[in-house]
Parts: sequence; structure tokens; C-alpha cells
Amino acid sequence: MKKYLSTVAAMSAFVAACASIGNAGATSPKIRSKPQSTPAIRKEPSSPSTRVAPASSYTRTDPRLEFFNALNSLRIAMGVGALRQDAALDAAAENHLEYMKLNAVMSHTEIPGTPGFTRSDPYQQVLAVGGSHKQWVGQNAYSGELAGCLAAMAGSVYHLQGITSNQETIGLAMRDNYCVANFGVVSAAGTGGYGLAQWGGQQLPPNTGAYYPVDNASVHGLFIPGGEIPNPAPDLARAGPPIMFRVNVEKPSDVLTVSNFILRGPGGNSVPARILVPIESKPGSVASAIEDASLYRGVAFLLPTQPIAAGTYTATFAGARNGVAISKSWSFTAY
Repeated sequence: MKKYLSTVAAMSAFVAACASIGNAGATSPKIRSKPQSTPAIRKEPSSPSTRVAPASSYTRTDPRLEFFNALNSLRIAMGVGALRQDAALDAAAENHLEYMKLNAVMSHTEIPGTPGFTRSDPYQQVLAVGGSHKQWVGQNAYSGELAGCLAAMAGSVYHLQGITSNQETIGLAMRDNYCVANFGVVSAAGTGGYGLAQWGGQQLPPNTGAYYPVDNASVHGLFIPGGEIPNPAPDLARAGPPIMFRVNVEKPSDVLTVSNFILRGPGGNSVPARILVPIESKPGSVASAIEDASLYRGVAFLLPTQPIAAGTYTATFAGARNGVAISKSWSFTAY
């Protein structure tokens, strides 16, 4: 069974500019997720500055190249900005992959005295290879077929919010059926540490939103909630693909509320689904919204309560950011 973990405190191949993501949900992967860091020091928001994918040093035969390009294509399509390769994050990811392989574990932290130990957590692991201490570092880890690494992260709740957040840099290690992705926020105020800061980095313009699946995407109609730890829907053995909407909430006073979030399928029929919101969003949101402590601030999910059939679907979000109305409808297909 594929297993993967995520901590971003804060996919099989993409085709046609992120229009298609491979089947991630059906393999019931295991995930662990850690919330983003709580802001204590912050600065004014900055819009995503990387709208064209930068080049990397990964070669054509290196599986990291496909991951890097596919994730950047997705992030550009969503409007959250592409990521730059960072050699120190690469080196730290490689060291941690070797640690997991030598110890046959899936983890983000390392234990002193065990084979391959470098440092205790991803931030310290980056410092060990000469990376800057003035950054915030989060990490995703996965074991299984390498071609499915990004697909598994995108076809989930907590991983999806993590790979589409405000990070600016990335470092990858992919070999021997292990995949490690380190992410960094380098422009956030503060000294840096383990977990991605919610402030700084690539921030959405205040009056806009980002969503997934992107317009005209093709996604698998099945999601296995039990593949994530914590489980976003413990009562559901099978569900439909998670649908995400997110806004800029860089300041602690920024709040996203949800008044409606629906999915209509072929023929216009409403799809049974539940709305998941972070703790801060619950008071001002529709009464049926379910509070989820593992969601980032400014992120809301619509989770179909059963797998969805092949066809074209329209998602409609309605809510407010700091009391200012925001709404969006878009379409995607399921297979």
C-alpha cells in the first residue's frame, strides 16, 4: 500500500496544463498532516510573483523534473505562484529519504543514534546542509510508485491545501519508492523554523480566491478519507474528490466565511456533500459547515459524501473575506 505523510505548517502525470490528475484516492494511502505555524510576526501581503515556472537543474530522466513541472503547472493554473528549486532543500530531502529508507519508516522527524540521522526536524535538516536559518520549512513524504506521488497529494484534503499554500521554494528527493518534498517560505518576517508561516511568501490578492479542481480539470471521482491522518471524514469509507476554495488570510484578523458551497452534476442535480471549514470560519459560516481543526485558516472544502460518477460538474462557492462578499462558479469533469 502506498503511504505518505504531510506537514506543511503554514500527481500521476498532469496533461493539458494541469487538466488531468491520475487516480490517487483508490489506493488508500496513509497521510499525516500538521497545521501551518500560527503567525506572531508578519508583514503586508505580497501577491504571487512567480507566474511562469522557473527552470530547475533536474535532468530529463530524473523523476523530480516531472513532479516539479507538474506542481508548478498546477500552482500557476490556480494563481498561487510557481516554486523555485532550492539546492539546500534538495540536499536535506535526499538525506531524509535515506534516513527513512535505512530505518524503514515514514516520518518527518529523525531520532538521534539511528542510521542516517542528520537533525531532528525538516528545518534543522536544512540547516545541516548549509541552508539559511531565515526561512520556514515544511515537508511532505510518501512511499509507493514515484509516478503517483504528486497525484496522491493533490487528491486529498490536507495535502492539497499544503501543496497550494504560500510557499516559495521547493526541494525534492525521489528514488527507491520514496518521495520527499521540502517547501520553504523565505520572505516571511521572523527567524524561521519548522512549519510554513501563513504570513509572507506568495499571497493571493485580497479580493480574489483560488480553487481546485481548476477550470476544466479531469479528476478521479473517488477519494478514500481513511488514507489521511487525521481522517477528514471518519464516518465515510469512500467519498468524492475534495473541492477546495482558499483566500488570503495573512493577518490574524482575516477570516473566510462560507454561506454556501455546492456541487451540481450532469443534468444539474445537486451532489450530497459536506462543507469543512477551519475553526476561525465556523462562527460566521452556514450552520451546516463542519469545523475542522486541521484546516488552514482561509481554506474551505466541499467533500462529496460518496464517489461521483463520470461526467461534468459545476462547483459554486459563496462566502465572504472579512465581510466582503466573494463568489465563484467553475466546472470540471470526473472519470
